[in-house]
Amino acid sequence: MASALSGRTDRSSPIVPQRAISGPLTMVAASSAPIGTPDRLEPAMPILSLARLDCVFFDFDGVIADSVDAKVHAFGELYRPFGEDVRAAVEAYQRAVPGETRYEKIPKFHRELLGVTLSAEDVASWCARLGDLVLDVVVESPLLPDVIDVLEELRSVGIPSHVVSGTPHDELAIILVRKRLGHYFRSVEGAPRRKEPIVEKLLDTYRLDPARCLFVGDAMTDYRCAAACSIPFLGRADPLDSPFPPGTWVVERLGQAFPVKRPDLRRAA
Repeated sequence: MASALSGRTDRSSPIVPQRAISGPLTMVAASSAPIGTPDRLEPAMPILSLARLDCVFFDFDGVIADSVDAKVHAFGELYRPFGEDVRAAVEAYQRAVPGETRYEKIPKFHRELLGVTLSAEDVASWCARLGDLVLDVVVESPLLPDVIDVLEELRSVGIPSHVVSGTPHDELAIILVRKRLGHYFRSVEGAPRRKEPIVEKLLDTYRLDPARCLFVGDAMTDYRCAAACSIPFLGRADPLDSPFPPGTWVVERLGQAFPVKRPDLRRAA
């Protein structure tokens, strides 16, 4: 099997400074005081200062919706007719590289696993077949913890949010409407455009200072986009199984980083 399938410091940064850690930009923690009950003390999480934040870019799968496994399964089903080994390789790659678009993955899978080079028309057809498999299951996937609380808080203080996803644009728009989330976002942007040019265009259109923005993602595709656009990054992942470089600020649930109204949401469930 081909190897491709192996699996700035700134005072205006939206993070309240105390302890610097590495990332695409300098990430910092707000406090080291413990929180919780006397019999269960836990270190406080870094908390964003919304006064220093002008915009938030969110990935969708694995950040807003708990839909990563649904997409892994859909990719596997798409390639099941080619045998168990191919299906397993496709699912493994999808888990390892969730942020890569289907317009990149499908021709890669065909070329490297099946020895087939797809035409542009064939790629579009296969992508549409995947869309048929995945749309309803993503719509039915639950939202991740704290998402509505965070989106409501951002909206209440007038901080715009944008979705920047590897999901095809039209499909993503349908998902947001069917999940009744569209009103939370100023824009919704998806594939086949890559994330970096999407974010660069939004920064230019809304005259945003990258240092006063935040990108929230769950994959290295998101991390690299934030780095390329000089935007602070927040990873949404299990901190004990993070895909990001050491020192990246990672939370399991968004309420651990955003100041939402329920203080208990700082603590992981």
